[in-house]
Amino acid sequence: MKFLYTERGNLRTTIRLLFGSGQLGSWNLALGLLLTGLGGAFLPWIWRESVALQLTGPGLAEFVKFLPEVRTLQLEIERLYFISPLFLAMLALPIFSENLNLTLPTWLRWLMRLVTIPLALASLSPVWTPSTLLASEFRLQTVLAGVAVGLAIIAPLLKKLSLRILVILLAGGGLIALIGPIWQFGLIQTSMTEVYHQPVSPGWGWWLTVTGIIMSLTGGGYVAFAGKPTRPR
Repeated sequence: MKFLYTERGNLRTTIRLLFGSGQLGSWNLALGLLLTGLGGAFLPWIWRESVALQLTGPGLAEFVKFLPEVRTLQLEIERLYFISPLFLAMLALPIFSENLNLTLPTWLRWLMRLVTIPLALASLSPVWTPSTLLASEFRLQTVLAGVAVGLAIIAPLLKKLSLRILVILLAGGGLIALIGPIWQFGLIQTSMTEVYHQPVSPGWGWWLTVTGIIMSLTGGGYVAFAGKPTRPR
């Protein structure tokens, strides 16, 4: 038992050396989610200047529908995996924004809530007519966008939610947002290479999104499980 306690203490000490303080962990969580949203919504996941090809995550989710193998049902794609990092960011940002266990300045908390709105809009169908938004193909996107905006409005009411439980849920969502898109991209990579007659690989927007997810998970994990979270009032 003494050995176990010693090992646990060494692990906590190592993590503290890596992250420094609960404040740094809180900033890693917040900035990581902001990067995830920025990369997942607006930055190029695929970028080939020579063939004028630039696709964001939501753009890729639409683009894959027109690949010959997908249109002829030879290849089955779950296109919403390409939007999963955006879903993760727009739902997590308002939930974590007012949490009492995070040490963040007021302006950053407000930014986390306000950024949710453009992220939610970016997650919607490219066509914003009621019939399209409520169509079965886009209904989940519309519902999640509405939930995200609602969470941004009621964020102060969520400030006492358990940070540990939230971080565990964030970790589950983060794994889906990391594995799902790259899995689906692997399925369409050959088709895209044939269409554009050159190799196509994930661009810098995807890797920035990955960086943001990892930052949010490591920062949140530190504050929730290894740090001493406080929020000055």
